[in-house]
Amino acid sequence: MKHWFLDPVSGPKTGFSKNSPIPDNRRIDNLHLFIFLRIEKELIPIVAWFNKRNQDPDIVLRYAKKRKADKDVSLLIRRNKQELISINPEISLPLASTVKIILVIEFARQVSTGKIDENERVPKEELLKFYVEKTDGGAHKEWMKEFNRETYSLKEIAIGMAAYSSNANTDFLLKYLGIEEVNQMVESLDLQHHSRIYPLVSSLYICNYVSFNEKITKKKEQLERMKNMTSEEYIRYSLLIHDHMANEDKKEYMEQLNLYYDLQKIWSDRLPAGSATDYASLMEMINDGNYFDEKMQSGIEGILGYSIFKNEKNREWIERGGVKGGSTLFVYTYASYTTDKDGNQTVIIFLSNNLNILTLKKLQTNFNLFVLRVLTSGEYRKKIRSE
Repeated sequence: MKHWFLDPVSGPKTGFSKNSPIPDNRRIDNLHLFIFLRIEKELIPIVAWFNKRNQDPDIVLRYAKKRKADKDVSLLIRRNKQELISINPEISLPLASTVKIILVIEFARQVSTGKIDENERVPKEELLKFYVEKTDGGAHKEWMKEFNRETYSLKEIAIGMAAYSSNANTDFLLKYLGIEEVNQMVESLDLQHHSRIYPLVSSLYICNYVSFNEKITKKKEQLERMKNMTSEEYIRYSLLIHDHMANEDKKEYMEQLNLYYDLQKIWSDRLPAGSATDYASLMEMINDGNYFDEKMQSGIEGILGYSIFKNEKNREWIERGGVKGGSTLFVYTYASYTTDKDGNQTVIIFLSNNLNILTLKKLQTNFNLFVLRVLTSGEYRKKIRSE
């Protein structure tokens, strides 16, 4: 039987056979800023090199082992509740768009309790309040092209957040569901290494906001101010700017977004963080199918599984499955759960930070094949366990 699985980063598209070439995933991210600035000239030869489509799924294992001592990578794989590999499982690392899994769970909870109606329609203008051009790798536009209409149901918005990784939809849902409610979900799930969740899009403007109000004009001073800012202050500014965006209160500091390379690194490092054990626990809760009530479970699966089961071929061998990935210029993350037709359960969590552009592209190009081999090859799983 051919096995199919979806690239977790580049949004819904047709699945591919494990025997066919890896697709050319040119879009690098979910939460990725396409403002490369000083490294722009380096991208042309890198992209050209990767167009050769060299397959190297072992890059995931090699990289995790190589960077283990640096504690900026985590890899955790469980097969039927047994660990195949565990590298830095309790290290907290930036999650990028993988954090959106929490919003999916809170969304499903509020639907299941009747607090919200997933069929409620929302004008597209409400979502565009939180949209900033060229900051999501085209994710929001891709979703709008697929769901071409003037209003969207809340469920469609949640699918846009999870399957297409729209950051505008994410910040809209944070407002709609309630930021406190989302963070209470983190606590109720007992995620021991998880940091506070805050709006993603508005945080892009924090340097602008502080620089404008404190009259900081020099790049070096801006960077120092951002590096030394406490988490509490950072989140407070993010929430304030989030309200400005929600109310369409156009401020002068919003006129031009300041996103040079060094600032993107600070922004990326400050994203909501969690550990591999946190997300392995989450994936197992969903995969078991008996932790949440029936309606909530169905809601979670319908959203996290959308990307996988959009390709009907996956239903031939996967009974239950869901996936979410994310990246920035420096981060690549992935979380998935599957139960195959034979009842085998697999959870795969990969978190990484401090990537260079070449390693990032290598991981993105090969991660799907790595997942396929973990799910379908007993020999490959033995290899992982023996490493």
